[in-house]
Amino acid sequence: MGAMTTTTTFAQLQEIAPDIARPILDRFGASGLAMLGTVRRDGSPRVSPIEVSVHDGHLYIGMMPGSRKALDVGRDPRISLVTAIADRNDLGGEGKLFGRAEPVTDQARAGAVLEAHAEAAGFDPDAVRGSPLFEVVLRGAAWQYVEGDAFVTRSWTEGGPVRVRRREGATGDVVDVVDVVDE
Repeated sequence: MGAMTTTTTFAQLQEIAPDIARPILDRFGASGLAMLGTVRRDGSPRVSPIEVSVHDGHLYIGMMPGSRKALDVGRDPRISLVTAIADRNDLGGEGKLFGRAEPVTDQARAGAVLEAHAEAAGFDPDAVRGSPLFEVVLRGAAWQYVEGDAFVTRSWTEGGPVRVRRREGATGDVVDVVDVVDE
């Protein structure tokens, strides 16, 4: 596996691709949750619900000490985050983020983020003090939604433009609507 040099923060994604970042942030705000994809020791995927927090333009995920997902990202930091969807009738859109989870080693910063998240979520900050905290640095993002009878995907990959693709109906061909989107 080659080394990734991704350094794109969530704030930078908001500048690069606001029409992707904004609805993802709205979904995170509405549910407070995402589905986290990690790589298990044997290479198979693990999917777990996780709370997300945006603090000073950075996207964070915290984990319980010794949890399987914390062990996963300690071995292999590659992750994906998918916004929570209520049910199969929820056509409000789905966000996907791809990148890696980098441990926050600055204890003052980690403490401030964990405390802010705990207070915003309505629980005792002491309950999470010292928990592993990771910043999500991005290499790609996508927002998918339904528009009439079409499935529309806005996507961004590090170093590339924002792309828009459209599929008419579930079995229709995918058509690139625009190669580069000026946000």
